[in-house]
Amino acid sequence: MSDESAPDEIQTILPEGSVTDKIHVDALRVRDRVVMRTSESTYLLTVGKNSHCILNSTNPSEKSSQIILRGGTNADITEHTPNRIFVGGRLAYIFDEEASTLVTTPVIESLAYEPGLR
Repeated sequence: MSDESAPDEIQTILPEGSVTDKIHVDALRVRDRVVMRTSESTYLLTVGKNSHCILNSTNPSEKSSQIILRGGTNADITEHTPNRIFVGGRLAYIFDEEASTLVTTPVIESLAYEPGLR
């Protein structure tokens, strides 16, 4: 999906200088936002308290969801990286505390970070 069809909120988060190769999950704070581009969609992760986040997507078939952030995985989903999300890997999350299986995004092609207002 092209950037022209992305919601305005996602498009405005990509200022120059905010692009990165990896994000340390432990460094994320409430209201920080991370934009992840994949071959299928662009995702906006808005950080909340205690790893609870909101995940939005430009893909119309995916709803905005409340998730619990669990870090990332490598592209093959064979290695869980709970403290980092990186380009070439996938975002890993669950929907509730009792879930035992990680849900992942497609492979991340680019990451952008925007610190939240403090």
